[in-house]
Amino acid sequence: MYSCLRLEILTEDRIGMALDILKEIFAINISVTSTEVFLKKVYIKIDKIDENKKDILIRNIRNLNGVLNIKEIKLMPSEEHERRILAFIDSVEEGIIAINKTGQIEIFNNYCEKIFNYTKEELVGKHITKLLSSDAPIISLIKEGQSYNNLEMKIKTKRGESHYLTTGRAIKDDYGNILGAVASIKDINKVIELANIVSNTDESVFKDVIGNSIEINKIKELIKAISSGNSIVLLRGESGTGKEVFAKSIHLLSKRSDKPFVPVNCAALPEQLLESELFGYEEGSFTGALKGGKKGLFKEAQGGTIFLDEIGELSMVLQAKLLRVLQEGKIRRIGSSEEEDIDVRIITATNKNLEKMIKDGTFREDLYYRLNVIPVYLPPLRSRKEDIPLLVNFFIDKLNKKLGKKIIGFDMKFINKLMEYEWPGNIRELENVVERAMNLCDEKILKCKDLMIDFTNGIIENNKNKSLGVDLFLSDVVELAEKEAILEALKKYNTIRKSAKALGVSHTTLVNKIRKYDIKWK
Repeated sequence: MYSCLRLEILTEDRIGMALDILKEIFAINISVTSTEVFLKKVYIKIDKIDENKKDILIRNIRNLNGVLNIKEIKLMPSEEHERRILAFIDSVEEGIIAINKTGQIEIFNNYCEKIFNYTKEELVGKHITKLLSSDAPIISLIKEGQSYNNLEMKIKTKRGESHYLTTGRAIKDDYGNILGAVASIKDINKVIELANIVSNTDESVFKDVIGNSIEINKIKELIKAISSGNSIVLLRGESGTGKEVFAKSIHLLSKRSDKPFVPVNCAALPEQLLESELFGYEEGSFTGALKGGKKGLFKEAQGGTIFLDEIGELSMVLQAKLLRVLQEGKIRRIGSSEEEDIDVRIITATNKNLEKMIKDGTFREDLYYRLNVIPVYLPPLRSRKEDIPLLVNFFIDKLNKKLGKKIIGFDMKFINKLMEYEWPGNIRELENVVERAMNLCDEKILKCKDLMIDFTNGIIENNKNKSLGVDLFLSDVVELAEKEAILEALKKYNTIRKSAKALGVSHTTLVNKIRKYDIKWK
């Protein structure tokens, strides 16, 4: 006994062929479940037929005028097509729900089973309100036909909570009548994970690293190679070479990219305040301590990355405390007797000569070897001048909005002048120069007339007629010129921070220079 018989009949192309086949079926009292007719092909599906009737039917159809061949098949074309579609729907990493115009569920794929904790056997054929509330977007679809995109939904059922994004479309006939609706479902956690993957591609991770020079491409390759591990990275390079940008790239390419990235400028805060910021403190541990205490930046970065910039500015006391963190993987809040475990990747940076500082007794040798696991030397701008046009374009795009300008580019003389300069302040100095030029520019193209810098002698000489003396050592000449430049900047900008920005150095560096040269200033 066959539960179902499917026949494929090959025929000549003549009028009435399908009708003659159906007459033979009805002649022996057989009920047809479905028929599919194509040019020179007829498909018949028949329920519950015994072996004897099957033989008679096949013989009678074969004897018809115009029948070329007849054979049994496992699936009708429409069934095969439907099963392929259902297999595809079940294989995609996205939920698919389809309902008819009365709200009965017709498709509920495997992904939906995971999202809602219901099986298709429990829901297919049931009304959609067995799963969703009566105001669910898909129900509005079969009433109003209004599509929706990426709506965030959070529902609670007897089997738990579901949090997802959904997009829906109405199914309509040729006249615009609504026949049903289909909705896609995306688990919100998977969406976030995918967004992280997309945002962490090389192109997006290095979006703020501007340049295609050999030197910068070597650094990118090195960053990609070291990012997957947990070893300490020491970024070394002159001020203004973009150390924080590369630190962020390492974090985004690491397995910790979905956890915090916490940058800390070790030179920006006094020693006591920096200690409490880094390690946290207990309530009442000192005057001004917050109620409830503070967990500190190391704990803020738990599971992620902490970036300690200007590590060479740490006092010997804090160097010792940092060394213990590196050795033990533990911190102790100020005012506490208990140690807490931390899981952070540490990236440090400096523009100091740490080796000389060790000889001078201002930097711990044991800490140096702990930090110097993976040193990355960032090239100064003067060694990759071919990147200057790209950097200038980047700064123009960045600063147009800030300055309310509509500058579209630069002429080649402008760039050639920039290429002649040695850029002691590196990328930060270049950005300052571009910003000054944009402020002075009254056209849409930056030109040499907009440059406000002495490209012959650099920014350090303001009086071309002044002689420094040929019998001075070069180091003395540099110090005299540096002191003069600082005095001029302070006079012009009135604050250390603005002066440091104009000179292309950090606030801390300028403070140290003022002390070094004993510059008397308010």
